[in-house]
Amino acid sequence: MDIISKLYEKHASGNAKVGIDLKRDDPEDGVCKDVSTVNVWDLYVTKFLALKYAADAACTVLRVDQIIMAKPAGGPARRDQLAGMDED
Repeated sequence: MDIISKLYEKHASGNAKVGIDLKRDDPEDGVCKDVSTVNVWDLYVTKFLALKYAADAACTVLRVDQIIMAKPAGGPARRDQLAGMDED
């Protein structure tokens, strides 16, 4: 919570290039750093659009599957029986 609040504080002060450094080998794990100085260019917009388009693709596949399953199975149509005739 402390790291996230520090990140919000830095973004509110106008420094939008600040991110969280999560390297495991760094003794200062989880420190807010300027990502442009450590050459990290991973954008939120890229991840957001990737998830959005993945969800759209999944919905399209489900819609196509629903259309295919809604069609009746193939085979000859059942004929109407004459009145008075037994089924066997």
